[in-house]
Amino acid sequence: MREPRRDHYVGPGTGEDSRLVVDAAIEGLCAGRNLPTEDVPARLHVIASLAADLQARLGPAVAEARQYGCSWAEVADLLGVTRASAWQRYGGTENDVNDPTIRRPVR
Repeated sequence: MREPRRDHYVGPGTGEDSRLVVDAAIEGLCAGRNLPTEDVPARLHVIASLAADLQARLGPAVAEARQYGCSWAEVADLLGVTRASAWQRYGGTENDVNDPTIRRPVR
């Protein structure tokens, strides 16, 4: 059976839970770098550092999801982008090593 047309892509969720985790990461990185959290430029530096690290982790996370058996449509839904955008950014590289011998566990 053909997959139904995908007209809606559910993006990543944000909310109180993620805000608390991000706030804790900002505080923790400020403390680790001996920077005061009330220092606005220092806080900006720490937020940019966290964003860069998270961005660098997306490619390997996509590759892991593909190895797990996720389709490009599923990856796209999880990233909150279209299937074409997900493939264009992460497909056709060493990040797309979808090994057909690795099967997703039954849910």
